[in-house]
Amino acid sequence: MQTSRFQLGLMATLAVGLGFSLSSSDAIGYPAAAVSTGSNPSWDSAGRLTGYSSVVTLVTAPADQDAMVTDIHLGTDYQVQQVKLVLDDGRLVGDYRVRDTAGGDVVRAMVTGIRVPAGRSLILEWSSPYTVRYNVSGYYGQP
Repeated sequence: MQTSRFQLGLMATLAVGLGFSLSSSDAIGYPAAAVSTGSNPSWDSAGRLTGYSSVVTLVTAPADQDAMVTDIHLGTDYQVQQVKLVLDDGRLVGDYRVRDTAGGDVVRAMVTGIRVPAGRSLILEWSSPYTVRYNVSGYYGQP
């Protein structure tokens, strides 16, 4: 029994197609905590605060989810400001110096981020009479 050119061509085409379909590709995924039970897993907080010993709650994680901070932008209009991020139990999770000079804003796009455990709050603190601008965002995820 002889094999025709058509059959050889068909077998070669099928072999190449099977090879491409079985070849691996890059896996793309989020951290394990990225799976949210909510319909909109992202959150953000922004504002402008002035005054000595000021505090603002940026996010409170729901009782059944963690809140992850992924992006921070802090700015000031005068000299150098010290800005702290603390959990509501007093644990320091971020400490930044913000300047008013060129390039002095704090801009962070984090890979793993700052975790706010389920049921806890993240607070921004500073002690200065001058204005501090903030924009903080992230997502909710399974603890």
